[in-house]
Amino acid sequence: MHFALGKVLAERLGIDDKEGLMIGSILPDALPAKEKQERNSHFISVFDDGRYKWFDSLAFFEKYREEVMDDPIYLGYYFHLISDNIFRQTFYIDMGLLSRRGEKSLFEEFYRDYNLLNPMITENFGLTRTLTVPERLRDTRLYRDFGFEPENLIADIYADMQMHIEGELMHFDMDIVRGFVEKSAEVCTREYAAIKEGRHVYSKYEMAIENHYSKSGK
Repeated sequence: MHFALGKVLAERLGIDDKEGLMIGSILPDALPAKEKQERNSHFISVFDDGRYKWFDSLAFFEKYREEVMDDPIYLGYYFHLISDNIFRQTFYIDMGLLSRRGEKSLFEEFYRDYNLLNPMITENFGLTRTLTVPERLRDTRLYRDFGFEPENLIADIYADMQMHIEGELMHFDMDIVRGFVEKSAEVCTREYAAIKEGRHVYSKYEMAIENHYSKSGK
């Protein structure tokens, strides 16, 4: 879905370096699961004594402010973190799954739905196997900080796009996917205009949800 959102934003914002924005929009996931957690490529943080948890997009912005303003790779990365917060709100709150946070079976159900929907997502958003990694990526501070493996992620995305499995959806459908992409695109579009004026359109309290591991979140 991040690939789809990156494509929508690259077209909607009229950014010349669409390739950079789209690569940036998938880059936080371009590490094996263990390394993603160890290196915290999603800027996960908790606050208020551990009560709330979110993908700290504002910390990313502060760390890479100049690059976000000048380089579509960083801008796409920033949009990814924003949309991950929106996805958690959609998944847990809007879809009523908050009580199942932390359940391994829930994530298995989610990924099964995702695999079932892949052909429809690919067709609906006109996704093609044309993603390329800009040569300049390896010269960026972002790459030096995290050591991403984008080629491996792109290969996985292409494999997902070609996947065709049978079964019944448990949680997601294309209306939910389209709604998530549209809401994320709307927030990111407003944020793109806002950061040019030195402000943000959201706060951590608007984006975070209760932390599953906090006393209040049990």
